[in-house]
Formats: sequence, C-alpha cells, structure tokens
Amino acid sequence: MTRPGGSVLDRDRLIVDRQKGGPPVKGESLREQIVSSLRWAIFMGELPPGDHFSVPILAEQFGVSPTPVREAVLDLVQQGLVVALPNRGFKVVAPSMEYLRQAMQVRRLLEIPTMRAIAATVSPGEIEPIRRLADAILRFAQEGDLKHFVEADYEFHWQLTGLCGNRILTEVIEDLRSRARVVAIPAIARLGVITETAKEHQDLLTAMIERDLDAVERVTLAHMDRTFEGLKAAALSVPQS
Repeated sequence: MTRPGGSVLDRDRLIVDRQKGGPPVKGESLREQIVSSLRWAIFMGELPPGDHFSVPILAEQFGVSPTPVREAVLDLVQQGLVVALPNRGFKVVAPSMEYLRQAMQVRRLLEIPTMRAIAATVSPGEIEPIRRLADAILRFAQEGDLKHFVEADYEFHWQLTGLCGNRILTEVIEDLRSRARVVAIPAIARLGVITETAKEHQDLLTAMIERDLDAVERVTLAHMDRTFEGLKAAALSVPQS
C-alpha cells in the first residue's frame, strides 16, 4: 500500500482543526470530513484503483481514533468506491466498463427529465450561487488546477440537482456520478477536453435561465456523452475489481 498523504488528504483542514480542539468544519461530523477527504484522494488518484489501505494507518495519518475512520471507510464501501478484503483491509476499486455503460443509461433516464423539470421552475436567485461555481470550474480548468476543478464540479452538480427538491433522487444521481469519477476526472484531463467540459456547465445554466428546455436536454446529453467517451478511454487503463 502507498501511504496516503499530500494535499488532497490534508485539504479538509481536519487534522489541524482536531489538533486545535476546534469543531468540524462546515458543520460536518468528523466521519463526514474523513469521507470527504478520502473521496477526493480517490478522485485525484492519491488512492488509485487497486491500492490497498488499512483503517489503523489512515487513523494515524489523520491523527484521530480508528472509529470514525472505520465508519467513513464503510460509507465509501456503500458508495462503491472501495471494497472490504477479509483480514487485509480495503481496496480502492474502479467500476467495470459494463457497469459504467449501465450507469450512464440510468443517468440518462434520471438526469434529463430532472434537469428539464428544474429549468421549468428555477429562479435567477437560485441559479446565481451555482453560476459562481460554474465560473470557478471554468477558471480551474483553464489554470489546470485539477484538484479544485474536482471540488467545484462535485459541488456544482450536487447543488444543481438538489434544486429538484427530491433528496433521494439527488443522492441516487450523485452516487452514480461518484462511482464514475474514479476514472472520469483523470481521463477527461488526459484527453485534453477539460476546458470544453467546463464550459458546458455555463451553457447548461444559460439554457435554464432562458427556460429553453430542449437546449437544457441537448447540453445535458452532450456533457454526459463527453464524460462517457472519457470513461471508455480510461476503463481499459485502470485495474478492475
């Protein structure tokens, strides 16, 4: 196993806050902060597919007891990002090409009507904070700042989908996205289409503000198609579970 470390695992300020006796950041529990930090480490390749790790080593890295780390890792198991290995800890997994294909089919069925429904009722006030995220996504893409691109992209899709008002639907869609991000983000960056992908976020919001539901559908489909092309390119180059 590669010992985790570096900017991604430290990004949540979790270690600093806990050592100072401060509260969890942004109202999150300690477990939620660890989940977030590990998720970014997986997305950014610091814990790549096929990598093995153990709860005690992660707990030492974070400077916390094993209990919240174990709870956090089990959350990641539920999200399909890692699997438990009997007596050997855990392993980061990449979804198979067949899973990615089926997941994209489900996403099409869910996301297109969801985006259209949101566009039919969304207000400019609701769009404004999400537009700021879209602007940040484009800026990070142009600067080649993949870490912050990932963070802003995650928040953009979570907030936008959340406007549907159905938390279960939002969580299902985000779960499908999360499993694909293990290979999608590095692939998009490697294919050199990250700026084009970033611009699609702004195009989607513009179509929503204009109440152009057909344009919303076209942009959503184009965004998903571009993502899937990256997934197909990446699926052959990562270890499968």
